[in-house]
Amino acid sequence: MQKYDSIPNIIFDFGGVLLNIDPQKAVNSFKQIGLGDVDMIKREYATNGLFDNLEKGLISPEQFRSEIRKHISNGVSDAEIDYAWNSMLLDLPYERLELLNRLEKNHKIYLLSNTNIIHWESYMNMIKDVHGVCLSDFFVKDYYSHNMGLRKPDTKIYTEVLKAEGLKANETLFVDDMLANAEAARSVGMIAHHLKLEEGETVLDLFSL
Repeated sequence: MQKYDSIPNIIFDFGGVLLNIDPQKAVNSFKQIGLGDVDMIKREYATNGLFDNLEKGLISPEQFRSEIRKHISNGVSDAEIDYAWNSMLLDLPYERLELLNRLEKNHKIYLLSNTNIIHWESYMNMIKDVHGVCLSDFFVKDYYSHNMGLRKPDTKIYTEVLKAEGLKANETLFVDDMLANAEAARSVGMIAHHLKLEEGETVLDLFSL
């Protein structure tokens, strides 16, 4: 397997690359709180609808919950909706934090994540509680779609990060578990690695440190 130790700048995706996730758990949890049309979640993802707007920061958590309630017959609380939505967020193995610490000695490392404020607050608190650290401290800068108003694989999100950080595309590695996101990074001249989770590949396999 190719190793990327010599590339000076590294931009990591978060969910699937550093944080373990299971989107099906959110589908199951929404069903448990009364969402009758669970396929709605998949349709909204496929059509860049509700979840896309949330991850671009175009709608508030309150607006998101209001839309979810339209598909649930019984009354549910904000906490129940957030719990179902956050159930897809699993764990952040400590060895991946150790990898970031090692890489930081010889590389500039960044984070670029499609996420939303509900998930962001949940995993930030989880990482603080479990590992006693702040995720942001591991990166020169961490970038989140809901703050940028952009979402991968829109090529503009990559060029904005490169420009803001003064990085050369051909000296920057981007790692993502979604093929479309890796291909978009490649299209703007970046080196990109599609992490093949279904084949058991992990971010630890990409470096010889």
